[in-house]
Amino acid sequence: MSETGNSGISIIADRYAVAMIELAQKYDMLDTINSDLYLIKDIINSSGELQGFIAHPLIIAEEKKDALRKIFAESISGYSLNLISLLADKNRLFILPFIADYYNKLLCEKRNIRTAEVITAVEIDQDTINRVKEKLERLLQKQIIVDPKIDKEIIAGMIVKIGDKVIDGSIKTRFEDMKKQLC
Repeated sequence: MSETGNSGISIIADRYAVAMIELAQKYDMLDTINSDLYLIKDIINSSGELQGFIAHPLIIAEEKKDALRKIFAESISGYSLNLISLLADKNRLFILPFIADYYNKLLCEKRNIRTAEVITAVEIDQDTINRVKEKLERLLQKQIIVDPKIDKEIIAGMIVKIGDKVIDGSIKTRFEDMKKQLC
């Protein structure tokens, strides 16, 4: 289930994502739909005006569908346009970003790809990213996408998060562990 902070939204968004991935697989459009959903998400997230339009309770579904069709008709597939229409009819356009994220997660699982969030105190170079990626791929027997993040509070070392697993090699944690042992 996707992590949206609201389990009701998550359940609904996840169902749409599952339906979209089944449809995309049937028509050999897995990557096309993934690209469509992220394009929709990026455009909506980058425009406060568009977000307000989508969320406005006095604008009817037909007007929202027409506007969104004009925005996206030339750049996304008919299946993705149909999803927008369906969500507009059900007053659920606000869950599009959640659908995009969960669809991508399902696609990665289908392809045996995992994302590793690598947290360091300073920016790491591409060579280090590649070494971490290779070690994780050997360890997990999966293709890994490294998502580097910076958190100055870890002081040094790194924390790797893959799904619900955490490998904590940070100096901050080592200091905290030593403090607990001394007290």
